Amino acid sequence: MKKKLLATAMMCFVMMSAQAQIYGYDDYVRMPTMDLYDTGVMNMAIRAQAEAAARQQEIAARRQEMFRYYASRTIDAYKAQRWYDVIENANYTIGIEPLGLCFFMRGAAFEAIGNYEAALSDYKAGKKDNCPEAASALVALKAKMKEMKKRK
Repeated sequence: MKKKLLATAMMCFVMMSAQAQIYGYDDYVRMPTMDLYDTGVMNMAIRAQAEAAARQQEIAARRQEMFRYYASRTIDAYKAQRWYDVIENANYTIGIEPLGLCFFMRGAAFEAIGNYEAALSDYKAGKKDNCPEAASALVALKAKMKEMKKRK
């Protein structure tokens, strides 16, 4: 019994220390240490890392391009007083990068269509991002809402 147990333990030790990998498409046992020093595998890993970095740069450039596109559409719609277009484009812009000026323009659009609660929260977000227009609009909207409550 001791010999059988010892033999089993030795086989487990040998198999674990060798860490052999049996590939289904091959009929041989390949040791993983071969892969550690295989220059082809190293080059493949380095190439994959470089491709991932290039993809990240492409994604960042694309996000910046999309931000500029939607920000310019937001500004144009704001100047033309197309409030629903302002809200739609500002949503995209804020989704890419939340800037105080975008919050201000979306808040002004909400205020223009009568959604004062949404305008209030956008002005607060714009003020938090140090946008002076949003801060002054927040004060004016609070005064306007206070005056509306007095009338009721």
